[in-house]
Amino acid sequence: MFTEELTAIREAEQQAADIRRSIKIEAKRMIEAANAQAEKLLNEQEAKAKEIYDSLIAEGMNEADADYKDAMEKARLEAEAVAKEAEKNKAKVIDFIVERIVAAGGNN
Repeated sequence: MFTEELTAIREAEQQAADIRRSIKIEAKRMIEAANAQAEKLLNEQEAKAKEIYDSLIAEGMNEADADYKDAMEKARLEAEAVAKEAEKNKAKVIDFIVERIVAAGGNN
């Protein structure tokens, strides 16, 4: 009878050891699966963040381009206005210079 109890104890200890090994293997598998899932989620979020970043950069570039075009058009219009005003005064300036030259030449 003692031998049977000793055998039962050894079998129970072996089962306990087997259960511990099985639990360790399962825990390791669960940790690896969780790490893989975390890596997948991280990659997905990085891809979404890059997509948002690229979208915002493109939007900013479009706004900057539109602002640049508006500023260039405004500068062109102002330059044309200044050129037109200068053209109006061109005849007066030429007459003034000719008058000064003639007056300076006539006083010699």
